[in-house]
Amino acid sequence: GNPAYHPKMMLKVLFYAYYVGIMSSRTIWDCVINRADFMYLAAGQVPNFRTINAFRLRHIERLGGLFTQIVMLCKRLGMIGFKHLAIDGQKIHANANFKKSKNLKGLGKEYEKVKMGIEKLLSKEVGEYFPEETKEKRVGRLSKKLEKLEEFQKELEALGDEEKRINMTDADAPVMRHKDGTSKPSYNHQSAADEKYGVVTAVETTQSGDNPDDLLKVVDASNENTEGEHENVSADCGFCSYDILEEVEERSEEYYVPDRLYENSKQDASEKKRYGVEDFTKDAEGNYICPAGGAMKYVGVVKTSQGDEVEKYIGTGCGEECPLKEKCTKAKKRSFHVDLREGYREKMREKLSSDKGRELYMKRQGLVEPLHGDDQKNKGWKQHHLRGLGKATGEFILMRIATNLAKII
Repeated sequence: GNPAYHPKMMLKVLFYAYYVGIMSSRTIWDCVINRADFMYLAAGQVPNFRTINAFRLRHIERLGGLFTQIVMLCKRLGMIGFKHLAIDGQKIHANANFKKSKNLKGLGKEYEKVKMGIEKLLSKEVGEYFPEETKEKRVGRLSKKLEKLEEFQKELEALGDEEKRINMTDADAPVMRHKDGTSKPSYNHQSAADEKYGVVTAVETTQSGDNPDDLLKVVDASNENTEGEHENVSADCGFCSYDILEEVEERSEEYYVPDRLYENSKQDASEKKRYGVEDFTKDAEGNYICPAGGAMKYVGVVKTSQGDEVEKYIGTGCGEECPLKEKCTKAKKRSFHVDLREGYREKMREKLSSDKGRELYMKRQGLVEPLHGDDQKNKGWKQHHLRGLGKATGEFILMRIATNLAKII
């Protein structure tokens, strides 16, 4: 065969392609032939699209190590300040159609449809416009599809959930709801960006939206990649939970992570259509008072369906004479639960409401959100080119390698 291409040359071409927003191996091949910048990096060599794609897939698991090397290069250049680390995620459409995401019921319908198609083909007579060769080819294609459907059916049955969907094109890609209201098979990609130059110090690809379990994983990955720790860490409400708020108290970093009701808690109660738990205040003795000024009776500690221990309170002045009852509850009496770890949430809210907290958290959106805009608007990365969790992870790492190279340039 032909002599092998040097990996350094292949990496130069691959990294530069993602830097300028070209991810298709066929388009990269075309650029190596026709564009002077690619010709220079390839030193006049012309690896074809199969070679480029095979190289990318063969070494996809090594990309994490290369990403870390580039982060360390940024550190040596003094581009990482370790003052503020902002974390956020974005959902990118997988290389799969939503219509191919089936649950057990949908899979059963598809199975019957394909089965009937095979029976129809077998019963059809061979003629001038339908030769034996065409018949065998179509039957063979449908038979393979039937076997694939049987495999997916076994996978879904093993999950034990009739409503659980699996995509027949990319089985690793779950259906996720996007900001525009559409539901698509997707992957969620999280980035941790340093404040000084916007260098991305850690990445994570998940099969669900942002959740609290991801926060410390990303921070620990950043610490490992940079061999240092940030003073402050900010993330949005998707990363917040009582468990996390309790856990970050023991960490060396200072965290700024609002809960989902934080914005509601800042709104004036009189302007709300309905009163939430955050509108019930505490008096000097620690007793809860309702928006109408009535006392809430402490019932005791109960367990939720998730196994968390909470304190239960019931209103004492919820009769028809209460002027705010319509905005408070439709039941006879208003009740609510307060987690035993509520103190951690109150402490976080105080921190976010402080002068330092407001200034620091205000920077989060302008620090990490532009990365998503650059990916989707400037580089046109709105859908994956590769399939499977491992390959989707590698594709995202390539995007962030290109991001950091752009920061260095």
